[in-house]
Amino acid sequence: MSTPRILRAAIIGCGSYGAQHAQFLSGYAGVELRAVADIAGERAEDFAKKYGAGYATDEVAKVLADPEIDTVWICTQHHTHAPLAEQVAAAGKHFFLEKPLALTLVDCDRIVAAVERSGVMAASGFKLRFFPAVVAAKQFLTKPTLTVAQVIDDHWPADFWANDPIQGGGNVLSQGCHMVDTVLHLHPTSAVRVYAAGGNRHHPTRDIVDTASITLTFADGAVATVAVGDCGVPPHSSKFALQLSDGARSASLYNRLNSIMTREDGKVTEHPAWPEEGAAVIDTAFITALAEGKPSPVSVQSARRTTAVVLAAIESIKTGQAVDLTSGVYAAAMKV
Repeated sequence: MSTPRILRAAIIGCGSYGAQHAQFLSGYAGVELRAVADIAGERAEDFAKKYGAGYATDEVAKVLADPEIDTVWICTQHHTHAPLAEQVAAAGKHFFLEKPLALTLVDCDRIVAAVERSGVMAASGFKLRFFPAVVAAKQFLTKPTLTVAQVIDDHWPADFWANDPIQGGGNVLSQGCHMVDTVLHLHPTSAVRVYAAGGNRHHPTRDIVDTASITLTFADGAVATVAVGDCGVPPHSSKFALQLSDGARSASLYNRLNSIMTREDGKVTEHPAWPEEGAAVIDTAFITALAEGKPSPVSVQSARRTTAVVLAAIESIKTGQAVDLTSGVYAAAMKV
């Protein structure tokens, strides 16, 4: 019997996102956390000790030159995604890239081109697709006609890096992408039009959009509305919530999308809640795809589409006009 291959991994970025993945990877049989890297060397050293990494470095080049490293988790601030993804792909290493893919279509295109050019397998961190309740909803209701969703967080401090217009893009880009991606994933046809209202309601010192109500129209005529903001977590529905219906059946997801109720023929079924596993659900999918030679569980092309829709929504907010996703600058990104 052959011994299962050990996946040797590295993490770039030793902040909170990196910690979520390190916690999982350090305890996953079949993965060796060989290296961690961060621009702050001391932080990388502490991180390596905490999670049992082979070594720490403040030089990404050392990770890229290490022939023992198969796969890299990129867990850095959003504006660094494109250059790091290009470097990792050029080094011939598969990579996992935290969401959003990038903050501009130009940077998204750079990442997609790097992956297609190198032939590496890459995945983006849209973990909500893999939450058991979301999987159950997609199986239960394959062609929703109306979807209503939200990602509404507590207030983000103005000096939080994700509120920086260059580094993080603000709440709608940085976190709203999670629910936009989930809604796109649950609908079987492409989004063709977006209209949105909102603006900057809580961060006057930042040039960002922090509040949005986004309406999507799909090619099959279905519609969806996504509410995004850091204006206070709703006490009943929770930060992440979603409901969808097809004219005969409906489903409600709540408890941060860890619980689901379904309704069919007038009968409501409340299903047992799943525990929230965080990064584990997407890391497991990524590792399994690598081990089995399967396609990426969240392709960079689909992640680019998500960014395109959010950027189109922000354009709609600023112009007051609906945006056609089938033409102009967004059209190429919508083809997945």
